Amino acid sequence: MIEPLKLAIVTDIHHGADKLTKRGSAGLGLLDAFLAFAGNWGADVIVDLGDRISDVDAPTDEALMRDVADRFGAVNTPRAHLNGNHDVAYLGEDANFLTFREPAFGRSVEVKGIRLLFWQADTRIPYPEPFSLRDADLAWLAAELPKSDLPTIVFSHVPLGGGAMTGNYWFQNNPQFAAYPNGDRARAIIEREGHVILCVAGHVHWNALHRTNAIPHIAVQSLTESFTTDGAPAGAWATIEITDRIHWRTYGRDPIEMILACRKPGEHWVAPRVARS
Repeated sequence: MIEPLKLAIVTDIHHGADKLTKRGSAGLGLLDAFLAFAGNWGADVIVDLGDRISDVDAPTDEALMRDVADRFGAVNTPRAHLNGNHDVAYLGEDANFLTFREPAFGRSVEVKGIRLLFWQADTRIPYPEPFSLRDADLAWLAAELPKSDLPTIVFSHVPLGGGAMTGNYWFQNNPQFAAYPNGDRARAIIEREGHVILCVAGHVHWNALHRTNAIPHIAVQSLTESFTTDGAPAGAWATIEITDRIHWRTYGRDPIEMILACRKPGEHWVAPRVARS
């Protein structure tokens, strides 16, 4: 029997005051519960997909970020942290990288025969314009992915796989802020590499699955979102176990569970049919 790679994932903690449907005041307590779960469950890696705080101003955000960092710093399980748009709104990337000891652009690690690639693509939103992938972000991804042919999971804060936002409280009427307008460039890089088996993101505050060219793209529900859970914080975190299949489960008040086939090496779907003229 294959020993599974066990990943414990949390995203969009939004520690801070309650705001609209975000129950940020519950963030730290729920984070404590998640970290206890991850340790008891025996996670190989803990992954934080970003938006650890709800931004206010630089001094407030620094204090909020320190609250979250202290919680993560008390655990011994290896972990990775991605920046979300709220994390960098006032503090910028450098303060987040320094606090959570993460390098610019990202890094990758190999665990149990699987490569985990943590992509620190730009998440700053220059309102009223949407965010956009920088050429340097794409260049790093294009250079990093071919360094190993192990089965690879790509983590980002913002989902890369597309998918409709119909019914989403935050993004149905603001779809330009749900994804990178130039995300097709990232997908092209990912899909041409025959060993990427999964992409995982947060940001959109619901559980979602979209597949492009044999690669599943998973979005994980926010820890403190309430629009899908009748006003109570979702208390959502996820586990992903990888063997010869992908087993994804989100816990809490907005649960989901799926088993997906792993992409075969070099597998590609048939190219979409040409539109009729």
